[in-house]
Amino acid sequence: MAQLNLLRIGRLLKDQRISLGLSIRDLSVRSGVAAGTISQIETGKTSPNLVSIYSLCENLGFPISALFVEESDDRINLIRKDQRPSFTRNVSSGKEIRESLITRGDSDMWGGMVYMPPHTDSGAFYYHDGEEFVFILKGTLFFELEGRPFYELHEGDTLYYPNEIGHRWENRSDDEVQFIIVSTSEYKNKNMENADEETI
Repeated sequence: MAQLNLLRIGRLLKDQRISLGLSIRDLSVRSGVAAGTISQIETGKTSPNLVSIYSLCENLGFPISALFVEESDDRINLIRKDQRPSFTRNVSSGKEIRESLITRGDSDMWGGMVYMPPHTDSGAFYYHDGEEFVFILKGTLFFELEGRPFYELHEGDTLYYPNEIGHRWENRSDDEVQFIIVSTSEYKNKNMENADEETI
């Protein structure tokens, strides 16, 4: 997987925030990402996870592609397996959920690979615009759409849903779960009051 240039990512996000006249606290309220986490990202002291980076970019009006590649009008892009920008998200159990971008550039959709260790979950419900689907590559994933029973998804299964329906997922098994998630919109966690520095 590609090594992230944390200092460059932090500098670009900070420059954009300052150009908009926003304080770290302002951006925290808008994005739902803890202020301390934003400060660490801007100084290159921590690697942002996929959810946080999309929320920050969305609220800064900044294309996520600019963090990883030079600006280009080419809408065709190839990412080799070892070139995927990769993120980690710490969860309360002390384990790490790994996430890798499988799309980049100025496109109307984005895709990610998610690797979930045993007995972990994605946290609070997420809501955003557009449409989304997941494709299970390995293991069994319990996927929850707000107001509905859990969907038990196995290898080869897919689930499509409108993004305005709250969604979250769990790995209840003793084995790692791997899946692809493709969306026509960027993530934004509307449960801002639940933002937790230890899990963002």
